[in-house]
Amino acid sequence: MRTLTMVVCFGLLLPAAARAQAPAIDPIRELLTEVRALRMAMERSATVGARIQLLVARVQLQEQRIAELSRRAGAVRDELSTVEAVIASTTDDVKRTESAIERTTSPEMRREMEAQLEYHKAKLRNPEKRRQELLNEELLLSQQMAADQARWSDVNSQLDELERSLTVPVKQ
Repeated sequence: MRTLTMVVCFGLLLPAAARAQAPAIDPIRELLTEVRALRMAMERSATVGARIQLLVARVQLQEQRIAELSRRAGAVRDELSTVEAVIASTTDDVKRTESAIERTTSPEMRREMEAQLEYHKAKLRNPEKRRQELLNEELLLSQQMAADQARWSDVNSQLDELERSLTVPVKQ
């Protein structure tokens, strides 16, 4: 019986002793921990917000630069088409004049046509020079556009990375 009483008393006292040894919950300490976590979250939010604004501004700037370069490249291509049409037309004039010179037997007509031929060849020099300038400009614009698109892609990747870091996993 004495053993039974001891077992019962021990069974009743053990949970009470375990509860007495468990640390008491300090509401002030919990509140302080929560305030610290909240402050860290607000600081992170402010930092992330500023970073997002900066990255969005960079993306917009790159988009504007790419749009401007694209507009300029379009204008260069349009002018290049016009210059190439002038070159083709003048080249046809040169060929026709050379052909006419070969068929002409009159020395006076021949001199006149040779003067025309020189005129057409001189007329061809400026458009050919302009064509080369436009081709160089088009190449430069293409390189600048590729570099800006790479920068745009890099900034966009940073935004994607930031977005992934902000995604909070759903707790189940």
